[in-house]
Amino acid sequence: MQNYTIQKNIATVRNGAVLLCQHNTTGRPVVIKRIKRDRFIEAIIAKEVHAYKTLQTTSQDAIGVANVAQLLDTFDDKKYCHLVLQHYAMGDLYNALKAMPQQRCTAEVAKNYFSQIALGLYHIHRHNIAHRDLSLENIFIDTNGTLKIGDFGLAIRVPMTVKCVVGKAYYMPAEIYDTRVGYDVSKVDVWSLGILLWMLLTGVPLVEKAAADDAVFDFLSRSGIRSLIDAWGLTSVIPDDAISMLELLLVIDPARRPSMTSVLTHPYCDCVVV
Repeated sequence: MQNYTIQKNIATVRNGAVLLCQHNTTGRPVVIKRIKRDRFIEAIIAKEVHAYKTLQTTSQDAIGVANVAQLLDTFDDKKYCHLVLQHYAMGDLYNALKAMPQQRCTAEVAKNYFSQIALGLYHIHRHNIAHRDLSLENIFIDTNGTLKIGDFGLAIRVPMTVKCVVGKAYYMPAEIYDTRVGYDVSKVDVWSLGILLWMLLTGVPLVEKAAADDAVFDFLSRSGIRSLIDAWGLTSVIPDDAISMLELLLVIDPARRPSMTSVLTHPYCDCVVV
């Protein structure tokens, strides 16, 4: 850490901290993720670093690359592993949403934010990586209002079928909880993307847990998201094109969830994918 001065602790994480620092020579603000070293942690950090580097080994003009956070450097000392990350001055999307009137986006802002997140996730999936922890807390905003998907601590190569339960409960689809069979990690990201859109538009999670004993999830499973929106009187809040996108993403059967190419070419995003 001799090249950096710690300005403040941004967050406490398992076995470490996320620090706002300043480079002593350039004065540039950076975020440093500092994690206490052990053999298990070092293996996890290596996967996270690999994900960042894989996503950065492409043209800066590539579709979605601008919507993924940047790793600047890594270094270790006797006690800690350090990831030096670009600092995004506007913070994370969770706190940005909480600061908005009614703690939710307008329909226009939600559409813009969702399209940016979808572009970033397209870039991630195109490089055969699944994020596995897509959430408001892991999306950051720069001074230009550009959204950046970050925190690749749970990222994994795809195609991959796994059985472990990881992520944040609000964003997890039902198949994660069935540990008897594996699930497609990339399809988990697509469900999480749908939950993100819902939260941008409403300011609240859709379900506590995607399981049969959750009343909202049970209704969603039986009747679909459009019927739920009608039942809750939200048609004046959620535009029809956004409802159409939610119907595309929030499908219980993961095999029926779309690819990110299909998401981007949906009229709600209307992006050109080459």
